[in-house]
Amino acid sequence: MAPQNQQPRRTQPQPLPGRGLNPVLCIIVALVLLGLLVGLAILITYLTLRPKTLAYTVEAASVQDFAIAKDDHISAKFNYVIKSYNPEKHVSVRYHSMRISTAHHNQSVAHKEISAFKQRPKNETRIETQLVSHNVALSKFNAKDLRAETTKGVIEMEVYITARVSYKTWIFRSRRRTLKGVCTPIMINVTANSLDGFQRVLCKTRL
Repeated sequence: MAPQNQQPRRTQPQPLPGRGLNPVLCIIVALVLLGLLVGLAILITYLTLRPKTLAYTVEAASVQDFAIAKDDHISAKFNYVIKSYNPEKHVSVRYHSMRISTAHHNQSVAHKEISAFKQRPKNETRIETQLVSHNVALSKFNAKDLRAETTKGVIEMEVYITARVSYKTWIFRSRRRTLKGVCTPIMINVTANSLDGFQRVLCKTRL
């Protein structure tokens, strides 16, 4: 008899041996996730309690080449030394932009843009700037008032600060916020170019 054809046996595929997880890698991943959660908790708590108010003072002020023309236009160079203080212990501040202006009775006569900078916790930053007025028109009232003050040797000015800031703790950064500061009165001696003898002025700030 002819031999019968045998059906080939079907073998089940053997499962591949499973790879064990690296315990060191698991620990590293767990620590990273824990750090992220802790940092997020700190940021949420910080933003909930709101940051401390940034402190500003005008440390010195002087004016050069001060003149008011007959047509009530002012030209002058205003020199200011401003100190910024970050009272936070664990949070740094990033200044993305800053604008400093000076005015008389709310009428701006000069301004300047300050380059971006970072302020670390408990840091004091000294900003020395010169604001230049070149033939800026004054209101009739301000021109008359400034002339009267000039005859007395001291003029009263105001300094305004506007900045876009964000706060950073660890790797988390807050959204950008607008900081506004008002420093007044700034009493400037027009008879002397020196910064000596100026009495410090505290500024009012708000976010």
